[in-house]
Amino acid sequence: MFATFKIALPDMNETIWKQYYEKGLAVYSTHKQKIKESLDKYLSVDGELKASEIEKDWFPSFKADVFLSHSHKDEKDVIAFAGLLSDIGLKVFIDSCVWGYSDDLLRQIDNEYCVSKTNPDGSIDSYNYQKRNQSTAHVHMMLNGALMKMMDSTECLIFLDTPNSLKAKDVSNGTTNSGWIYSELLMSKLLRRLDPIRKSMNFALNESVRHDGLSVEYDADITHLIIISLNDIIHATRDGKYLGKGVLDYLYFDKGLCKEN
Repeated sequence: MFATFKIALPDMNETIWKQYYEKGLAVYSTHKQKIKESLDKYLSVDGELKASEIEKDWFPSFKADVFLSHSHKDEKDVIAFAGLLSDIGLKVFIDSCVWGYSDDLLRQIDNEYCVSKTNPDGSIDSYNYQKRNQSTAHVHMMLNGALMKMMDSTECLIFLDTPNSLKAKDVSNGTTNSGWIYSELLMSKLLRRLDPIRKSMNFALNESVRHDGLSVEYDADITHLIIISLNDIIHATRDGKYLGKGVLDYLYFDKGLCKEN
């Protein structure tokens, strides 16, 4: 990962936003379907979870350019935003394609291995508390590790900053009720910074923007997220001047992450 951004999406024309939503939904639906179809492959014959198989199935083999972090309550907006980014040539990873299915995997495991009592009709009455704690911990640990790998392999993260994802304390910090968002923001600050290398870049990277360290608190630290707007992206693509990763190059330069050679 090289850059971390946050964006607050404005109210868009409904017709235009619907158009992008349909494009983003195609990407989103493909990933979701792949995850659903693979659920039955995660348990081996001896009942052990196969962590490597879960990571392989839950995360597409392609290398995404952008990691989108968001609240599940903003799913429609993030799908439309993903459609817009895909339309300008960027490969996008939407995190809820994955963590939205952690409950499905847990339910499958718990129904098979954590049942404590059943009703006369065969339905589940209750689960074993200790076994359920263990299954939840394992699934969340594997998912968190896999999210970190995906985030590390993308070029930048864009955090969808809304009242659903973050409650502002001041201009630089806030709190979140989502453990996934807290974890992703924390990882996005601590992950290594890798320079994007491509022939099309006509500027040098600015070393002064590197960030190190983090005081670990449950408060969501967003000081490392650079504010961008939808207008920034639209301006970059105006008249077809920048497309694909060229849009990211424009943002890096515009936000002071790079300097002219």
